[in-house]
Amino acid sequence: MVLVPVLAIAAYVLSRDAWHMLDEEKLTYEKLSVQVLDGDDRLFSALGGGEERLLMDIDDLPDHVKNAFIAAEDARFYDHPGVDAVRILGAAWSDLKAGAFVEGASTITQQLIKLTHLDSRKELSRKVDEAILAVQLERIYGKDQILEMYLNTVYFGGGYYGLETAARGYFGVSAAELSLDEAALLAGVLKSPARFAPHLRPEASVGRRGVILHLMAQYGMISEEECDEAAARPLQLVKDEALERRGYYVDYALQESCRLLGISMDRLLTEGYTICTGMDRDAQVLCEGLFADDQYFPQVNGESAQGALCLIDAHTGYISALVGGRDEGVALGFNRAVRIRRQPGSVIKPILVYGPALEAGYTAADMLLDESATFGDYAPSDASRRYRGWVTMREAVTRSLNIPAVELFSELGIGRCKSFARQLGIPFDKNDTRLALALGGFTYGVSPQELCAAYAAFADGGVYRSPTLIRRIEDREGHVVYESHPIARRVMSEGSAFILTSMLQSVVQNGTAKALRDLPMEVAAKTGTVGDETGNRDVWLAAYTAEHAAVIWMGFDENSNGKLLPPDSGGGGYPAALMKEVLTGLYAGKAAPVFTQPESVVRVRLDGYTMESQHETVLATVYTPERYGVWEYFLKGTEPTEQSPYWSVPEPPEDVTLSRAGSAVTVRFTPRETYIRYLLYRETADGYATLLAAFEGADAAVFTDDVTGLVGAVSYYVIGVHPGITVEGSPLAGPASQKVSLFLYAPDSFLNIP
Repeated sequence: MVLVPVLAIAAYVLSRDAWHMLDEEKLTYEKLSVQVLDGDDRLFSALGGGEERLLMDIDDLPDHVKNAFIAAEDARFYDHPGVDAVRILGAAWSDLKAGAFVEGASTITQQLIKLTHLDSRKELSRKVDEAILAVQLERIYGKDQILEMYLNTVYFGGGYYGLETAARGYFGVSAAELSLDEAALLAGVLKSPARFAPHLRPEASVGRRGVILHLMAQYGMISEEECDEAAARPLQLVKDEALERRGYYVDYALQESCRLLGISMDRLLTEGYTICTGMDRDAQVLCEGLFADDQYFPQVNGESAQGALCLIDAHTGYISALVGGRDEGVALGFNRAVRIRRQPGSVIKPILVYGPALEAGYTAADMLLDESATFGDYAPSDASRRYRGWVTMREAVTRSLNIPAVELFSELGIGRCKSFARQLGIPFDKNDTRLALALGGFTYGVSPQELCAAYAAFADGGVYRSPTLIRRIEDREGHVVYESHPIARRVMSEGSAFILTSMLQSVVQNGTAKALRDLPMEVAAKTGTVGDETGNRDVWLAAYTAEHAAVIWMGFDENSNGKLLPPDSGGGGYPAALMKEVLTGLYAGKAAPVFTQPESVVRVRLDGYTMESQHETVLATVYTPERYGVWEYFLKGTEPTEQSPYWSVPEPPEDVTLSRAGSAVTVRFTPRETYIRYLLYRETADGYATLLAAFEGADAAVFTDDVTGLVGAVSYYVIGVHPGITVEGSPLAGPASQKVSLFLYAPDSFLNIP
């Protein structure tokens, strides 16, 4: 008689369609959060399309984490074939006594089937299907694989799907880092997230944790001492900031990923992609914090100015940090670091004028004239309305002088300069054909990211790389679906880039960016200000080390209703103060790299006195005083070869002559240099020399000597003395001229002796 119901049950089980229902694709999670990793492949942000789920690897979990869930849900997990007959019989007896389904007997495998394949109805047919599919699942996958899929699937409350998400959401750590008490608490949540989620009912959650810990001790998974110690720990909830973290960098990475993969944002957020960026996490967090501080931004009528920042690794082209504005909590907001087009002012000069000039053969010591000038109908001027006359190119850069920049731009040719700038990623409108471009007078302008990439090329010795955030993108299986291969393009010689960098270092030491002067690192920089006496529309600062380039912009989105920055808020003010904090934080605790002089560059000492007085570039001599010595870099072969004629040993005159009338001997000669003091001496036969006179100036020297009473050989000669050179406490004297002599036989005799 017993055989009949057994056969009936077997026939019922064999008739179920569940034998054909197992779908392995349903085990791969319909929705997975997108992960944004920093440059060290650490999780920076995780975002989902309404269902937050991050995956973990079972091999990374310590035993106490796995055991907590096994103790809570399925103590015989590693012993049964997917269905636990012992638990089924016990649950059946409980259900018979209650006259309803009151006791569950589902194994972890069955729960996984229920979550991925079936609904939650408590009916016999569903339970049979669940058991059938569980047995099939165990035939295909190993126990650890099933446990991994289960822990990645279950819901922990708080919007957290999967153990990895819950561990980060409740305790701020990865699943692999969960402590015993944390693992037990999360295992306890699964019975009923609504009742035991720690953020909703902490006391109930802690109580449930104690139950799980005692079960683990009962099953021999932990000792009683470990149980008691874990149960005594207070609950401390710490949410990982990466969950749902937004911001300009993350949003830009998401948008770029959609563009690169050709998919929608919804797909990106739900299909488990991993975006590996070039972010410097510490720098990004630092910059975001600085942008939230009003002290670094100009105030107009109680309103703080907007701003944007881009920081690029000069050796890779990857964007290390990006802040597109000061708007907080705005998802996919207007990214000013990438999307604005504003006139750059003088910050464009190294890109559009001085870089091309060095490549064309100009040197940093070439003399340029700073004076009022017009170029057709264009009459540029400096804000100070002061002109400095002849200056070197280095000084023109340091002081950000406008006239020399426009003059040089005109000499080089607009087309040539634009072609150079285009190689550095600078865009131009078809109407950008005027000389005003040299001073940043663009039709539309440039973005901070474009300027930053251009300056990064200077930092990397003249090699340009298109800026990007993304190193690679992986799908949910870890397959690389996109990988960045930045193309390095040399746009200027290494020597020219070094010399330009040296000039921009002078901007920091003595020019408009001297707010950065006391930084403990080598920094090159250029400021830019766009505005007039009524206020400034845009203020800029570009700065770089030998490793990173950064650009900061400040201004208002709209200039109507008086929204202009104060006239005194130039690039060397607020942007420089902010940049100083950025660079200080970037190199906190580590040494910044130095700019290395390439072999193609030589450093020579020039004579500043001659450059100032004669506007000629010549070498200094050993006698050039320290105050007039000017050190400058040149490409080998372009350095001057002639030494200063001023700081040298005085040459004597070559035309000393005598004439006599009675007892009067007249000596004449022509001074060779107007700045030399010439001393006329008379030497008698006994070798005694007498200083007769001193001459200065350009006029011919004439002196009449009374030789009354002198007999014998008498000679005259001239020695030049340099009044500006002192050797051992005395003015430097040159060699004597050729002596011109006469012999006095008697008062009336006269004889010239050659």
